[in-house]
Amino acid sequence: MQGRMELTHLGTSETHATTESELRRLSGDPQRINREWLGLRDLTYYADVSERTIRSWIHSPIHPLPAVKVSGKVLVRKADFDAYLRQHSIKPLEQLNLDAIVRDVMKGEANGR
Repeated sequence: MQGRMELTHLGTSETHATTESELRRLSGDPQRINREWLGLRDLTYYADVSERTIRSWIHSPIHPLPAVKVSGKVLVRKADFDAYLRQHSIKPLEQLNLDAIVRDVMKGEANGR
């Protein structure tokens, strides 16, 4: 089926005509996601986050996402990305050491921060 399809955005009355090949391009290519190294566009599909978010993780001064630049293209090893996400997982409240957090905040206040 090579015809055009109508896409309706939820919550709006906007409708866009889109071909099947455009839909495949927008939804990502599963074969590209299974590679060892992913470009930013592939990572945005893989993680469902924006390119801006990924770039901020790469350039973070504390625990940055490991990445390389080859011929101007930023690449991230998929295994490194998965490990990065595991390191930044949200901890259940009962696992947080609230006393240590309060001590750190109070120490910062005492030092004028």
